[in-house]
Order: sequence, then structure tokens, then C-alpha cells
Amino acid sequence: MKYSMIDYKDIRQIHLEIATLCNARCPWCPRNFWGYPLNGGYPELYLTLEHTKKIFNQDFLKQLTRIRINGNYGDIVMNPDGEHIVEYFRSSNKDIKIQVNTNGGARKSDFWKSLAKNRARVCFAIDGLADTHSLYRQDTLWRTVIKNAKTFIANGGEAVWQFIQFDHNSHQINACKQMSKDLGFVKFKVINGNRTNAPVFNKNGSLSHVIGNYNESTDLDQLLESKTQDQILLEDIIDQKTESNSLSCETINDKSIYIAANGDVSPCCYLGFYPKTYGKGNYFEAANKQLISLIHENNALEYDIEHCIKWFANVEKKWKEKTYKNGRLVICDDNCGSCKNC
Repeated sequence: MKYSMIDYKDIRQIHLEIATLCNARCPWCPRNFWGYPLNGGYPELYLTLEHTKKIFNQDFLKQLTRIRINGNYGDIVMNPDGEHIVEYFRSSNKDIKIQVNTNGGARKSDFWKSLAKNRARVCFAIDGLADTHSLYRQDTLWRTVIKNAKTFIANGGEAVWQFIQFDHNSHQINACKQMSKDLGFVKFKVINGNRTNAPVFNKNGSLSHVIGNYNESTDLDQLLESKTQDQILLEDIIDQKTESNSLSCETINDKSIYIAANGDVSPCCYLGFYPKTYGKGNYFEAANKQLISLIHENNALEYDIEHCIKWFANVEKKWKEKTYKNGRLVICDDNCGSCKNC
């Protein structure tokens, strides 16, 4: 029976957040504030092996073609059950494609050998060479990431080098691409994420450096006040937006769903930023408020996945609304919409 935009029996891909914990402090990450530790409303936890087996029974895993472990907030290296979860997925479905995205900056060699043994394809986030990588990937050591990647590759693992391009590392793209070939990476991928200008703070709140040509306020207290005290309204974020003419939904196109580290099930990662709690002082405060009343009984540790996807029908209904003020979802338009005036 079809409850929503996707039938349970048609689900083929899972986008999985395995933890909300991370060893890095990337300044654009939603789990901190320009690198300064600040929880904007997400739980700090990881998905255990026991939880994983409860959510993903073996019959369900056999119908899947792909699991992508790459959450909104955390990293597999911070989950003590991470490699055992991958092993469980592989033992349940020998043909499933398992992709792991990670900063690669932690864990001992046995962890990386296990991922290789269980044929996970690992995408290492390496943003430059030793002198530039940690300007964005704060608290990760380039030499540790490279060492772990070498261990993974040497044990038969397929590794991808993912490189986010900034002004400070763009001159190293060719050198990194060549190094990736020399080390045995199967692919080198450059991402231009429009992450251009920002202040970067250390754990103590002192300015560490700036990325790009950032020349605005670097007073952390002042910036934090606007982040934590200001209320962002829907009107604040839609002034410059135009409702989309059409949507190309990732969930429908890829037959995929997103599962967060606490077990919450959402159509996609864009709608999975812990909408009931996350977002004070930024875009997600207003955007998530549109979702709260739509969500019901979506935790896979309490209900089976077939039940947890029923609420997706509420999202699909909102696509028929003409304006954001009437309930059309900003997040859906921003990520999967096409502009009326384009």
C-alpha cells in the first residue's frame, strides 16, 4: 500500500547518519559555530550495532542496492561500533554498495582494514596538502588521514579523495590529484561548495584565522549573541526567494530515505536536521518550523520503517501549495526545486 512519495517495498537506498559526534571542527559544519563548539539543538549520540539490527532487519537489507554513511553532523570514526555496523550490512547483503564518507582523521589500522575487508568504498575528505588541509578540517592531521587512507588502500579498499576547493588550496589541486593516483585512490573529486569567506575560531573562542576575504566582525561574543538570541522568522528567509516551478525529489528519483543517528526517518538529509530542536538563529530555525507539525511516529527504534515513512505524504501535500506563507516547504524548493523565473 502506498502511504507517501515512496513505497516501503520500493526503497533501494539508505542515507545513514551513523553519529552526531565528530573529531573535527570544520567552520561551515552545522554542528558548531565557525569552528567554535556550539550545539544548536542536535543530540550528541551514535547509532549502536544493537540499534542498527533493530532498524535494519536482514530481509529489508536484501532489497537495498546502496547504503551511504554520511550524516549531517557526525563521522563514522566517532562511532565505536562503526566497523561492526558495516560488517553487519555486508554479511546481510553481499551485493549491496556501501559508501562511507569520512574525514579519516582517527581510529587504528584494524578499523580501516575492516572497512576494506567488507568492501566499503571510502571517500576521504582531504582538502589540500599538509599546509592547507587543516585550515578547514580543524583538529584533523593531514599525515594521520593519509596514513589511514594508505592502510585502507593497502588492504584492498577502494578510496576516493574528496577535495573541497577554497582560495587557499586551489593551487594544490593538480598536486593532490597526482598524489591520489600515486597512492592508489580510484577517484579524485573536486567540490566547489561556495564556501568562500568565513572567520575560524578555536575551541577557546579566539580567532584562529579567516578563510577567503572575510573582513566583517571577528568578535565571537557579538556573533554568538546574534546566533543565540535572534529569532529567525519565515519572512526573514523568503524575501529574496521565489517559489519553485517544479520539484525533482531526491527520495522519489533515487528511491532513498534518510535515517538519523537517533533513529528518526526523513525523506532526505535536507529534511533531517533534527527539525524539532535544531536551528536557533539561522535558516533552519524558520525552515524546520514548517516541518514540525508534519512529522509523526517517525522513529525507527520505536516503529518499523514502513510505518515511519507514512509522514512523507504530508511533505508531498505541501508541494501543491503556491506560496511559502501557505505552507510550501522552503527546504524542498531550495534543494530540489527549479526557479519559475529561470
